[in-house]
Amino acid sequence: MTESPPRIVVGYDGSSGAAAALTWAAENAAPRSDVHVVLVGTAMDPVVGHYRDEMDRAVQGWREAAEEQLQALGLPEAIVEVRPGPVVPELLRAAERADLMVVGSTGHGLTAGTLTGSVSQHVARHAPCPVVVVRPRHSKVVDRIVVGVDQSAPSARALRFACERARRTGEGVTAIHGYFSVLAHVLTFDGAESEVADRQLAAAEELVKDLCRECAAQFPDVEIVPEAIPVRAGPVLVDASRAASLVVVGSRGRDAFSEMLLGSVSQHVLTHAQCPVAIVR
Repeated sequence: MTESPPRIVVGYDGSSGAAAALTWAAENAAPRSDVHVVLVGTAMDPVVGHYRDEMDRAVQGWREAAEEQLQALGLPEAIVEVRPGPVVPELLRAAERADLMVVGSTGHGLTAGTLTGSVSQHVARHAPCPVVVVRPRHSKVVDRIVVGVDQSAPSARALRFACERARRTGEGVTAIHGYFSVLAHVLTFDGAESEVADRQLAAAEELVKDLCRECAAQFPDVEIVPEAIPVRAGPVLVDASRAASLVVVGSRGRDAFSEMLLGSVSQHVLTHAQCPVAIVR
């Protein structure tokens, strides 16, 4: 039985953010990937009589722009679909049959049917598949993927996602475990503070090596560099994003409440990273 090709769904609204998302999807798709572009027009009854006509014209313009961009990217066979309805629920329905969802970090934000920044946040929180939110890159001359790791299951899947991508692109993977402990920062006497900090750093370094060991065996051709940094995970990953092509994080970390769909670390990275961000659940 032939395995079906990976399906990448791109949310598109004709904005520069959507164009960046479509370019990222085309340039980073695995071989034989099926790229599917979804445009969502509002199904709201118009308060003003001509509102629906204006929205229809806008969506038609988005479709033409998407088709032109796909031609330029060498993907004329990609599907462009217009879906009537509220944007977030329709994108989430499209994600149900996707291996990856790609959206821009911001959209037009002019009407109820566009991909605003809040839409990308909602999609990242609720989509059943991994989501890449395409943010501008601080540096375009880097060849590493940064992934945040802890002892959670989403973190393990994030590391695997990063390694699978790195195997295709030839990049290295830097696995970062950021941590903070009040004990290491309490003022004590006779060098005890330093001893506590040193012990915690050694334990964190051993932990991140253990977390990387399985992937290192599964992906022997990928260079994985484990790092333990005594700084809270969110800020340290944002700082690392300045020299990364992609930051990958799990949707919820080890300490997130069970009912949270997006943990505080992934939320912080999604909001502040200086490169595209992949959320893996």
